[in-house]
Amino acid sequence: MKLRKHRETYHLFWSICGVAFFAAAYRWFLFPAGLYGGGFTGIAQLIKLFLQEVAGIGIPEKMDLTGTIFWCINIPLFALGYRCIGGKFLYRTIIAVFVQSLLLTFIPAPDGPLLDDLLLNCMIGGALSGLGVGMTLRAGGSGGGLDIVGLYCAKKIPDFSVGKINVLINAFIYLAAAVRYDFEIAAYSMVFAVTAGLVTDCTHYQNIKISAFIVTENKRLGDCISRAVGRGVTSWEGWGEHSRQGKIVHMVVINKYELQELKRLIKKEDPKAFVMILLPETVMGNFEKRLEVS
Repeated sequence: MKLRKHRETYHLFWSICGVAFFAAAYRWFLFPAGLYGGGFTGIAQLIKLFLQEVAGIGIPEKMDLTGTIFWCINIPLFALGYRCIGGKFLYRTIIAVFVQSLLLTFIPAPDGPLLDDLLLNCMIGGALSGLGVGMTLRAGGSGGGLDIVGLYCAKKIPDFSVGKINVLINAFIYLAAAVRYDFEIAAYSMVFAVTAGLVTDCTHYQNIKISAFIVTENKRLGDCISRAVGRGVTSWEGWGEHSRQGKIVHMVVINKYELQELKRLIKKEDPKAFVMILLPETVMGNFEKRLEVS
């Protein structure tokens, strides 16, 4: 019980750190430059713009409603998150979205861009944003919005990733920004989003597939691996040319989040085993995507 509580606290801590990085990227790099974010944060910005310029609702200059709007438009997606990943995911996501909404509202924003070079400003901000999203997803939660939609698509559609759905759907937001302002603002906003999407895919370990080849004399190792990580293991007989002895070769495809458990198990069962880890370009067939964290 204590171990479970400790693990949950650990996941929540990193989830909150992730949304803090995300909010800081938007408040320090994106908003001061007059650019538009991707996903539901960008949609929240567009809604705020609509309320101010079309509906004529007066909003104090120093008051940013983006965080509040972001929270409101995320509420319908919580049900999808529960169906997609489960109760723990929903619990962590609600906490993360709530904290993120507060930070988007109350983190002080500078009067102008932090860096004179707008392109560098977008790339650093996008990298920080993508790192935050990846950390939150890796901790078993999400920052809401397109993270939930992306997780749903990644689980239902083979070879799909959270970063890809973010980049695809953001096209609508930047088209609206280009119509309302100019192409330059939309272009720099897209640089921010693409950078964030790429970094997200690099840090979201559950979305990265890995193939492992294990050469061992332990015939039980394949069964132990299958039980420990819940993955199918293919085994065949091999021959060691140097040792002139028979070997067993095991092959398994896992996600990067499961790699530490695999290493721990191999070290326990056969410390002398030869292990080769590869990043396959494509995995086809019966491979189950597991985006949840226990």
